[in-house]
Amino acid sequence: MLKRLNKSVLVSCWLLMSAPLAAGDASAQLQRVLLAEDVSATATLEAVLAGQLAFRPVSLASRINLGVSNSAFWLRIWLKNDGDKTETRWLAIGQARLQHVSLFNRQSGQLRETRGGMAVPFSSRAIPMLSQVFELDLAPHSTEEVLVRVAGESVMVIEPGLWRPEQFMQQEWRIERVVYFASGILALALLFGLLLTVFAHEPAFFVYGLAALFYLLFLWAFSGMAYRELWPESPAWALHSIGFFMTLSALMLLWVHRLLLKTAHAMPRLDRVVRLLMAGFLFLAVLMAVSPYYSVLVLLMMVLMLLLTLGSPVLGFFAARHGVPFCGYGLAAYVLPWQVSQLYYFASLHWQSTLDPWVGLYWVLVALLLSSVLILGGLVDQLNRARRAHAQQELGQRERLEVLVKERTFELQQAKTVAEQTLDDQRQFLAMVSHEVRSPLASIKTATQLLELQTENEESLAILQRILRGAQRMTQFFDNYLSFDRLDTQQWVLSETRVDLPALLQTLCEQDSQANTHELQLSIAAAVNERRWLYADAPLLSVLLNNLLENARKYSPVGSVIKLSARIGEDGGLCLSVSDQGVGITENELEWVFNKFFRSTQVGRVAGAGLGLYLVRQIAGLHGGFVKVKSQLGRGTTVTLTLPQYRWNYGQ
Repeated sequence: MLKRLNKSVLVSCWLLMSAPLAAGDASAQLQRVLLAEDVSATATLEAVLAGQLAFRPVSLASRINLGVSNSAFWLRIWLKNDGDKTETRWLAIGQARLQHVSLFNRQSGQLRETRGGMAVPFSSRAIPMLSQVFELDLAPHSTEEVLVRVAGESVMVIEPGLWRPEQFMQQEWRIERVVYFASGILALALLFGLLLTVFAHEPAFFVYGLAALFYLLFLWAFSGMAYRELWPESPAWALHSIGFFMTLSALMLLWVHRLLLKTAHAMPRLDRVVRLLMAGFLFLAVLMAVSPYYSVLVLLMMVLMLLLTLGSPVLGFFAARHGVPFCGYGLAAYVLPWQVSQLYYFASLHWQSTLDPWVGLYWVLVALLLSSVLILGGLVDQLNRARRAHAQQELGQRERLEVLVKERTFELQQAKTVAEQTLDDQRQFLAMVSHEVRSPLASIKTATQLLELQTENEESLAILQRILRGAQRMTQFFDNYLSFDRLDTQQWVLSETRVDLPALLQTLCEQDSQANTHELQLSIAAAVNERRWLYADAPLLSVLLNNLLENARKYSPVGSVIKLSARIGEDGGLCLSVSDQGVGITENELEWVFNKFFRSTQVGRVAGAGLGLYLVRQIAGLHGGFVKVKSQLGRGTTVTLTLPQYRWNYGQ
């Protein structure tokens, strides 16, 4: 099966590589082509027609590599039609990366300009092809002269040719097949890297997947397919994205080096150089996206890429010396796609001899296949070695862990016994303290109330009221604690009886009036008075309502109004509400107010334990009800308890 797969891949590569990159139309009649350079890039059409530029002939079948130049270049092209009828032809100028292309031909007796190139949105092109083409109608038995102006800040390669439309589309499709094939290899590398990241938990696989993704985007941008498919309305970005994604892919490749070769631990000095190069590529990537000096940035990027491609074998050599043989020796090969791209770029700058087009396109496929096999093989080899080492460690640690587990289990059981005993002792102690303190507090409250009835001095009355409020607060604290302890340990069983609700509410109001710090208004709906009886746990219900009233008193200004109301809701349930005019609660804290020990940021210096609303919600839940809070900062808070309808029906 593996032999068949390898054979099919080789056949596919051979078919793609055997497709010609440039094949002119057999009936095309490019009679003559002249080229001139406008160094100032300011020459007008009139100046060109007046003979101010020196034109020289160029070969009709040659690729004209103009490199990166600030000049503008003019082409004078003579087209001939010897046929008996008008022929429609596409005049091809060059590759997709040409930035400014203008065609001047005679229309209705006048020279008219048709603009193209990457400076024009792809959607505005009359012919949506990757290469720069213009449609011409050649009259029978005629010779036509056209002028073409080319300029830009990237490498300019001109390939003039006259094509039948269907032949040119076949030519474009051959190029696209090569790019799609390379994209498939990179997509598989990305998918394989992601799967291994998920199942092997090795970050190097994920980083290599990112490197493959960015190189894929570079290939699409370089071929012009990204300009057509991804960002057709962004001419400037279509050019800058070529260097941007190439820079990011190099950055990811360096990251793979660090993870795969463990340079941070094995080669700390070389690791500093690697990190410096990574910082340089990251800085260049940012500049590529925002800076207008694209050609200078590309040159800097290729210099850094030269350091990367030349330094990678050095890293591989030292990695091999540190016991990473497969990754070390393979490192010089899995940067092949970047090395091929560099050769093609430096050839376009005339820094080396010109390369045929297949070197820059087809051999990328071979380099990608080889590099993918090497990098993934290296990652798998590293993963296998790590697993073997881990398995050996597990064998040695398993027995020690079993002994440690037994020892720790025994210690934890002892600690658990001690902790449970301590917790029980603490609860018993607090329950005893609560019981012992409640009797003196009741005596203090009774004595204070008697003194309050016998005293007429206002200052003494104020002191007695403070004592009474303090005693009530202490009593409520112990009630809350005991209720909290029972609810928290799930020891509470409801003791449900028939409760005279209006009488209970009236009693709470009378107790509250003794504090004499707020005006408490009681509102009981007629329907509540008619039903009167509620089936509930009276002590717990008292704790719930006392907590709501106590919160309203604590967080409301002295002398403000507190409203206690009882009504029948829309669903027939009982609704008990306590409204105050206090500081309120912020909106983002409303969902936290029922949590244990939570206190709002608006409470200031008001004392409290943060148990009141927690107990309210727990008690409401025991009765099958729920609690809602509505609040506005500075305007007050309304807490509504809703009990289900069946508690009324039972009491009828």
